[in-house]
Amino acid sequence: MWLSQQMIAAQKKEAAAEVAEVTGAAAMQGANEYRGVPLLGPWGIAYLPPNLARTVVIGTGAGSACIGAVTGDKGILPGELMLFSSGGATIYLKNSGEVVINGQVFAAKEGS
Repeated sequence: MWLSQQMIAAQKKEAAAEVAEVTGAAAMQGANEYRGVPLLGPWGIAYLPPNLARTVVIGTGAGSACIGAVTGDKGILPGELMLFSSGGATIYLKNSGEVVINGQVFAAKEGS
């Protein structure tokens, strides 16, 4: 009996995170609807995912929070970084030291 109760309780637990679709400014819809959700990210980077973007929402002691968006394959390698907007602007930091801004390549400085 105890074992079956534990199994039932485990099935009823909510997931720690949920993928939800953006439906408006700081509003997301997944299994639940989230409104006024704070968007968390690294210091110095501000973002607002566009409508229909898939985001990851987690529960915290202070309520729900969005920890980022699902970006899909951007063709970057491990260790590289790409900033991009829904309008097509990109800044791509490559492992080679090159920086690519909207397709224009800037070579790494010698000795860096």
